[in-house]
Amino acid sequence: MISSLIGMFYTIAISFSIGGLMISKRMMPSRLQVFFVTLFFAFTVYLGIIVGRLVEKIIALQFIEILLGLVIIAFIVLAFISFHPTMGFFHQQSRILWSIIFLLFFLFGIEWNIREANIWLHFVSSVFFYFSILIGQLIQYEVLQKVWRFQYISFLPLVYLFFIAIFKIF
Repeated sequence: MISSLIGMFYTIAISFSIGGLMISKRMMPSRLQVFFVTLFFAFTVYLGIIVGRLVEKIIALQFIEILLGLVIIAFIVLAFISFHPTMGFFHQQSRILWSIIFLLFFLFGIEWNIREANIWLHFVSSVFFYFSILIGQLIQYEVLQKVWRFQYISFLPLVYLFFIAIFKIF
């Protein structure tokens, strides 16, 4: 039960941050884009769960958590580097960011399998992922509307991700 709640917490926190990063162009992405990102999450985590069944006896939970924290830090650095003021974080040249997100979700699936979370957690977390992205987008949009003069406010979701990485590593 506790491991399921931990998985849900990290899912909501990550999706909240990704939703905030999607709004960095000061435009709301379409619901179809959010749906495709949610499908990408669901597929990748499920793939991680399947692979996690094969390696659960080899890899320790602490190793996966530290690896997740390092992948999140790598994502933060690459997002900071690839940010474009008019196109945002996710643009045509941001393929490397999507590969890091794939790795992040894949490792989530492996972690959930090691924590012995069931398939219902995966289904419920996908629904929460969708709505958390929408909430993250709405909050980031409002923040950008209120403090539009600060050019670094687009990096605020990266601060959330940094705290998640610290929690995962330690």
